[in-house]
Formats: sequence, structure tokens, C-alpha cells
Amino acid sequence: MPNMLQIEPSQATGATKEAFDEAKRQFGGVINLFKVTGNAPNVLKGFLALNASVNDGIELTGKEIEQVAMLVSALNRCDYCVNVHMKVGQMHGGSETEMLAAMEGRAEDARTQALLDYANEVVRNRGQVTAPTLDAVRQAGFSDKALLETIGIIGIYTLIQYVRHVADPEHDFPQVTQYDAQQMGA
Repeated sequence: MPNMLQIEPSQATGATKEAFDEAKRQFGGVINLFKVTGNAPNVLKGFLALNASVNDGIELTGKEIEQVAMLVSALNRCDYCVNVHMKVGQMHGGSETEMLAAMEGRAEDARTQALLDYANEVVRNRGQVTAPTLDAVRQAGFSDKALLETIGIIGIYTLIQYVRHVADPEHDFPQVTQYDAQQMGA
């Protein structure tokens, strides 16, 4: 049972309705995580504004974004978000195998592996990234812009994952049974 009320879009008014309309525009619907965040429409609007801004002209592909999001979800011990990003990652061309590997910080190709190593280090070390990791991700072809965008993606999903942990909305995506928070979390 959720720790916070889930506001149904049909019942939303004012700022919450505006936030839900933007969620529909950006994500195609209002997932349960957004329904609980609707209790603070300013927070939901902030999340959505940051998401729109970071994704405006982003150098990362949709698949790369979702692989980073999958890893961040696992590291932040957010089973709800692991489930969401499995589905969205597949919509962006990632196979189930690729998304499961990303959840563990692994990739089939060297370029994506360098990106995941970088994201993993950013999350685990609170932004303290070693020179060898920076060199490797740059040598893999990622610009400073892409590296900063990756930090933006990490921030976006860390925000909403913390909301998930406190609010505990009902799951509305198929469960990724391979996810183990104790083993994979940071």
C-alpha cells in the first residue's frame, strides 16, 4: 500500500492537472510514481522541467539514456524504476539482455561500457570520478557535453527514485525478477 495518496489524473485540478498534462506530453501517461508526486505539483513540475531541459539537444541516444537510467535505478535500489526502465529501454531499442546487463553496469560494446563505468563511478563516489575513468569515457567518444548530460540523467532519476522510496507507489510495470537490490545497490 502506498505511503502517500495517488492522485488520479481524472481528479486532478490546478497545478497538479498541469503537471499531469506535462507528464502525458513527455511520457505518454501518468504512471503511479507521478500520481504520488502530484501531491507536490511543484516537485513534479520541477522534475519534468529538468527532464525536458536535459533531453533538449542531448548527445546521448535514447538507448544510452535508458542504460544509464537502468544502472542508476539499480544502484539507488529502486525496483520500481528498474521495472520502468526495462520497458522504456526496450522501446528505445535495447534488448532485454542489454538492459539486464546495464542494470549490473555491463555492456556488450566498449563505448557503452565506458559510459556505464563513468555513470557507476559518478553515483558510487558522489561525483568523484578518477582520471582513468574520465580518459576512458572520452576516448570512447563522449564529449564533455555528453558527460554533463549523463550527470543530468543521474540527477533526474535519483530525484524521482527518492520520491519512490518515500511514497512507495503501487507498481504498474512488469517486475524485473532478476533485480536484487541487496546485491546490485550501492
